[in-house]
Amino acid sequence: MEKEENERLFEDFPSIYNSAVFLRILFGKEEEMKNVRLTICLTAAVLFMAAGQGFGIAFNDGGTYNINYTINDGVYVDEADEASGMQTTLNLLEGGSINSVLVAFHNSQVTITGGTVGSVVQTYDSSQVKMFGGTVNALYACGNSQITMSGGTVGDALYATNNGQLTITDGTLGFGLSASGDSRVTMSGGTIARGSLYFGMQLQEQMILAISGFDFAIDGIHVGFGEITSQLGGIWYNDPVRRLTGTLANGDKFDNQFLIGNTAKIVLVPEPATLLLLGLGGLVLRRKNH
Repeated sequence: MEKEENERLFEDFPSIYNSAVFLRILFGKEEEMKNVRLTICLTAAVLFMAAGQGFGIAFNDGGTYNINYTINDGVYVDEADEASGMQTTLNLLEGGSINSVLVAFHNSQVTITGGTVGSVVQTYDSSQVKMFGGTVNALYACGNSQITMSGGTVGDALYATNNGQLTITDGTLGFGLSASGDSRVTMSGGTIARGSLYFGMQLQEQMILAISGFDFAIDGIHVGFGEITSQLGGIWYNDPVRRLTGTLANGDKFDNQFLIGNTAKIVLVPEPATLLLLGLGGLVLRRKNH
């Protein structure tokens, strides 16, 4: 029975970011999440080294490239140090396919309007990725990079660390959101497909997640606008699992389990129409008082 349960856990949590959960459940070890992030970065470094040896395709010259064909290697945009000021632009279009990683560095810009990325889309330094359509396996923002998701499908999850910034206004996330460090995430639309069944959001360290919407509730109990923080203040996986529901600013329903650790927090923000009504209500009260 225990073996079957462990196998189910591996099926339910396929991403590398959750490896600390596997270790804790299977071997009883309290692994720090910073070690997991180190594993991710080291894995990425190995991929970059491999790319330097001819296992990837580099776009480093400041040009604009439209990808509507198939690439069977990893794609690296402005990876070289001498490309730091190039601001190369890569557009993944309908019919395009990158069957490995897509990694953006320095001040490069990537736009995804269609097509597929078979592995993770990673952003570093001050690079930007804007996703309007298409399908990718995962999105991972670190450094001072920015990812904006306004459509499309992410098969696994979104990850943010360091000072990475994520803005989600629409689209579908397969498994959820994991964020740490000083990352900032803003969500006003979109759907976490399996968030109500699994740990849809794992938040730790000093990160902030701002959710714009209305009619929020935690475990069925209505909550007003404001901050949600860790109940225990330690590592995220020791915190009780809670469930946040509501309606996002664009009308999408929000229904996700979440875990918060350290000083991370969720900030519930009124969507514009509600904010306007609150402002009008305050104005009426002031007039009555006068």
